[in-house]
Amino acid sequence: MIPHSTIAVIGASEASRTIQTIVRDAFGGTHTVLTYPSLTDLPRTDDLALVTVTVHEHGLTADHPLVKFLDDAHYEHTRIIVLTTAPTVSGLDRLSELGRLDMLVYTPEIHDEALARNLQQQLTRYWASRYHDNPELASKYDQPAAPALDVELTNEEIVGRIIDAADRHLGRQPRLVFPPGVNLTTEGKEVEEVILTISGEVVLQRNTDAGDITMHRGSTGLVIGLLALAGTRIGFFTARTTTEVTAVQLPMDQLNYLLDIAPGLDRMLAVLLVRSYDRRLRRSEDIQVHQHEMTAELEQERARLSTALRNLEEARRELMSQARFASLGELAAGVAHELNNPMAAIERTAAHLGEDVDTLLAASPNRKWREGVLKAFEQAKLAPSVSTKEARRLRRELTEIIGDRALAQRWVLAGLHDAAFAKQVARSRRLDFETIERAAAIGTGVRNLSTAATRITELVASLRSYARPDGDPVTDVNVHEGIDDTLRLISHRLDHVEVIRDYAELPNITCMPGQLAQVWTNLLTNAAEAMQDTGVGSAVTIRTSAPEPGWIEVDIIDDGPGIPGERLERLFEPRFTTKNGQVRFGMGIGLSVCRSIINKHHGTITLESSPRGTQASVRLRINGPRRHHEPHHSDS
Repeated sequence: MIPHSTIAVIGASEASRTIQTIVRDAFGGTHTVLTYPSLTDLPRTDDLALVTVTVHEHGLTADHPLVKFLDDAHYEHTRIIVLTTAPTVSGLDRLSELGRLDMLVYTPEIHDEALARNLQQQLTRYWASRYHDNPELASKYDQPAAPALDVELTNEEIVGRIIDAADRHLGRQPRLVFPPGVNLTTEGKEVEEVILTISGEVVLQRNTDAGDITMHRGSTGLVIGLLALAGTRIGFFTARTTTEVTAVQLPMDQLNYLLDIAPGLDRMLAVLLVRSYDRRLRRSEDIQVHQHEMTAELEQERARLSTALRNLEEARRELMSQARFASLGELAAGVAHELNNPMAAIERTAAHLGEDVDTLLAASPNRKWREGVLKAFEQAKLAPSVSTKEARRLRRELTEIIGDRALAQRWVLAGLHDAAFAKQVARSRRLDFETIERAAAIGTGVRNLSTAATRITELVASLRSYARPDGDPVTDVNVHEGIDDTLRLISHRLDHVEVIRDYAELPNITCMPGQLAQVWTNLLTNAAEAMQDTGVGSAVTIRTSAPEPGWIEVDIIDDGPGIPGERLERLFEPRFTTKNGQVRFGMGIGLSVCRSIINKHHGTITLESSPRGTQASVRLRINGPRRHHEPHHSDS
């Protein structure tokens, strides 16, 4: 029984009128049949079970009324019957995607009885869909016909019926018992019979260069050899027993005989075949999904391993960099120790040499000559540096007195800048300008010797800051002195850079001076190289301050080209560089190590950049890091 329904036949063509006649004759007595030229003319109804629309070879257009009809939830159960005048039709994609292409009819070849029967089934499906959630009500009406291969028998029951048929029509079939490890079929060999398994387990295997691979276990099925007999009769798998198996063997001729004389047996065999394909297809799909998931996981793992390898390589480079600085520290300590004594001797020799010259000159019996030569010696030894402008002025003034421009130039270079003394020499009968020049040259030599010795001593002292960069923190450290030591050591890297010191009054701090020296070296050389490589900028300002109690801050500011924002975020990554992709080891250690050093000091390091330059800011606690043996306590 089917409840009263409404059927709408839409269209005014000859084919539509033919459908109207068939529908009225078949359903007009029990159901309402509506006919309208267009779907837009159809009134709203609550029991619209079927609606037919006519299309041609190009199917539905974008503005077809059925498109809007499909979006109406009121008609979500209505069955859509499409009538086509063309043997091949397109443009029904949306219907197919929505699962609403319920029936397709080719109007030039309509069979009245078949169409009426199919429409009857569509009415049944409409009401089954409407009452799907109400089983009690659905049970009162007709149910859709089950698919031909949908039998309510298990595989074991189907095999049992086939064996019963064989016993009945062929005589009792012996039950074969196979122990584990027996090949029921062999890959690549001809198969002439089917084996119906009653109990036990069988696996299907393929032989590969890597050995035998089990392809099916739970999806093997109960009929062995059936697929081979349906094709080339050559075994695609090796069927091997894994437990004791009880089975019945039927040659192909006997199976054909049974299919001819036993009604329904062919259908059952088809069901087994389809179910076997279904199990194996589902397993194949599951394997493919699993393989895809495993591939994705392997790709993620590969990416993680690649990242880990890259991090390990970066860590190795950082360790090499730190080892290099540790070696530099040891070298610095050794060099400083070895140079201390020779430089002290040179300084003492320079001082004694000046004293000996004074004594030697003082022994001269000519007072005027002695005083003039001693004065020239002392002036040259103590002469300050003068600017180029001042040197030109002195040269002009001395030239007027001496009368020799070249000699006047040599006097200026020797440190003789006193015009009154030049006039005194010009008036003296005992002194001459050449003698005074030679005396001044001796004084200049003593001065240069002393200055060079002092410079080397200062550099050695600065080099000591790199010795033993690790170890316990040192108290009472003057940050300004550490920065100045660094400036002296890298002065050759700052030849074309103006260094501006803007020092505030800072308290001494507790820190590891050698490690901080590495930070100052890196920040200053980075700034200098950026300006040198681009030709933009000429000055670096070092500004210190005490921004809040317990802290000091060191800002290193350049007026170079700046750093692009996308690179600025990555500068603290290990071994990241902005220098045209080159990792320069030189004196630099990388900002990642700088951050590590500052973190060990419980401080912070930040970078800010714009097209007008870059500022690196380092904040350090005055109390500094803890000693190695001190317990760790959280900061309050």
